Amino acid sequence: MVDMSHPARLEEAARIWKESNIRDLLTKSAIAVGAGSATDAGLPWALPTNDFKPIELAGGIPDPAQLPVDDLKESFRRVLESTPKEALRYGGVPGFEGLREALAERQSRLEGFRLEPGNFIINNGGAGGIDNVCDAFVEPGDVVIVEAPTFSGSLRTIRGHMPEIVPVPVDDDGVLVERVADELSRVEEAGKRAKLVYIIPDFHNPTGTTLSMERRERLIEACAAHKVLILEDTAYGEMYFGKEAPPSIYAMAQGQGILKAATFSKIIATGLRIGWVQGREDYVESLVRVRFDMGNSPLLQRAIADYMERGKLDPHVEEMRSVYAEKCDVLCRSLEEHCQPYLRFKKPEGGFFLWAECQGPSAKDLAKAATDEGLIFPIGANFFIDGESNDTSHIRLAFITATLEDLEQVGPRMRKAFQRALGER
Repeated sequence: MVDMSHPARLEEAARIWKESNIRDLLTKSAIAVGAGSATDAGLPWALPTNDFKPIELAGGIPDPAQLPVDDLKESFRRVLESTPKEALRYGGVPGFEGLREALAERQSRLEGFRLEPGNFIINNGGAGGIDNVCDAFVEPGDVVIVEAPTFSGSLRTIRGHMPEIVPVPVDDDGVLVERVADELSRVEEAGKRAKLVYIIPDFHNPTGTTLSMERRERLIEACAAHKVLILEDTAYGEMYFGKEAPPSIYAMAQGQGILKAATFSKIIATGLRIGWVQGREDYVESLVRVRFDMGNSPLLQRAIADYMERGKLDPHVEEMRSVYAEKCDVLCRSLEEHCQPYLRFKKPEGGFFLWAECQGPSAKDLAKAATDEGLIFPIGANFFIDGESNDTSHIRLAFITATLEDLEQVGPRMRKAFQRALGER
């Protein structure tokens, strides 16, 4: 029973905390990260009150209609029946050996050279892997080079480790590698230490671009010359439409000087929160040393391993490619038909996103007007370090979760949004 014999003292204690400023207690890291959504799916203005259903083109989340629910149910059932004790207790930091074996077998086939379970650590999605890499290799004052724009969730993770972040522009062939090399030389000449180059080479988030083979080779060479690790984020690498993406940077470098972050979030379901980092065994051992979370769910890891061992993953990914390619086609046709004067874009060859440049209104004004037409999407500024100081004209449209019928309506609604933003109606 709580002793309330000194209410005045308790009230004074409560008053002190009510009048305190949380910033006095925060770490420099928490202050540096700032506010905002890690996925940039949210908008700072109200959703429409119209009768029609909003079309969400915001987050990079697999189509709910494509989730392999029945196959996952079967895998969970098999695991809980065969190894319940092992599945429902701590599993250890590196991750379930059976899943790492399954990954080693599959990634050996995809990368074109032999990988072992020791080349893998299982993380809390791709985001957890990127954080794990930063924990092991990035200290305050180090330099990390990133693409501009880049995925804001990773940008926030990197910023939380307090390095100096150097952005390098992206064009239709990916990051400008000569600029990366120039920045690495500049950093070295300034007596600083660059530790990482963070890159999304395949079907980039947010621009949808793919890094060319020539630039991949030059990036490997430049980073090796300066002994800077490449952190390759391949969340969307398997989601190609027709022609495969080029070989991974990891494969081209034979795993030397590269840490590759990957995830089941985009190829199965985001709610699984299971991803991995693959790298040289000494790199992976370093990632294991700095993790103190007891690992993630053995139940989930065992279920995914069972799902893979029963041959379910590859056919599912193949089906998703076909579905998403059609969705991309429908969205692009709708925008080309209805928004030709207002919007410029290049059709992506894979991934989840269409990056488009507004002609006329700012992206922010368009996005506000679009909510009144039932369209929800993030503006391009969200994917740059300095926000609207870096970009005011781009928007990112995710075409994965919307239905084909909804995607057909995006063009007409977007045209009305442009007209509204420009005061034409």
